[in-house]
Amino acid sequence: MVFMSSQKLQLHEYFLRFLFPPRCICCDTLLPFKNPMELCSDCRENLPVMHKFEHRTPDGTNIGKVYCVFGYEKGIRKAIHNLKFSDRPGNAATLVDLSYSYLERFFADNSVPFMPLPVYDIILCVPMHPGRKRKRGYNQSELLAERLARRMNIPALKKVMVKAVNTPAQSALGKAGRFRNLIGAFKVKAPDLVKGKRILLVDDVMTTGNTLEQCGKVLKDEGAIQVDAFVVAMRRKLSG
Repeated sequence: MVFMSSQKLQLHEYFLRFLFPPRCICCDTLLPFKNPMELCSDCRENLPVMHKFEHRTPDGTNIGKVYCVFGYEKGIRKAIHNLKFSDRPGNAATLVDLSYSYLERFFADNSVPFMPLPVYDIILCVPMHPGRKRKRGYNQSELLAERLARRMNIPALKKVMVKAVNTPAQSALGKAGRFRNLIGAFKVKAPDLVKGKRILLVDDVMTTGNTLEQCGKVLKDEGAIQVDAFVVAMRRKLSG
C-alpha cells in the first residue's frame, strides 16, 4: 500500500472555510480557521484508536485483510453517524485524512511486523442502492473511497459494482438476518475492470463483516485475484 505525504489545505478548502466555519466532526465545537483538520484537541486526545491497524480475516473468507484505525465508539461513532444521517458529507474527507495520518506512520515504522505491502490496482466503494442514494444525496462509502484514492494515488472506479436489491438496513437486523439480507444483493456491472485485479474495498463501518464479505464474493467470482478492505471504524471484538 503506497501512501502519499500529508497535504496542506487546498485553495477550495480555504474558500469553503470562509463560507462555513470549521467545526469538530466529533463534538461540533467551532474551530480556528487555520486548524489543519476538523477535529478539536480534546476529541483528538480521546480518539478510540485500535491497538493494531491491520486486521486478518478468517481463512476461507473473500476478504484478505481489513485496514482500520478506530473502534466504532465515542466521537468517531458520532462523526460517522452525522456523515450518514445528518447531511455532513464533509466528514468523509476528515475521517479518511485522520485514518491516513495513523496508517502513514504505521507503514513507515520498520519495527512493526506485517506482511509485504500490497499494491492495489483499483479502489472500489461498497455500493448503495440507487433509491437510497437519491434519498440521502450521496453514498458515504463513495466519498470515503474518493478521498482515499487521492491519498494513495490509486484510481477509484464508480459503477463497477452495484447494489441491485434495496435490502433493509443491516443495523435493523440480528446476526442471522444480516447474513441472509445481503445474499445476491450485489452485482458486478463491469467484470473486465475486475478480472485479474487487486482491489481495495472501502466502507464506513465494519460491524459483522458480512457486507464486505458479500462484496468480496462477487468480486472474486468475477476474477479479482485479491480483495482487501479499508473501513473507518469497526467493532473491537472483530479485530483479529
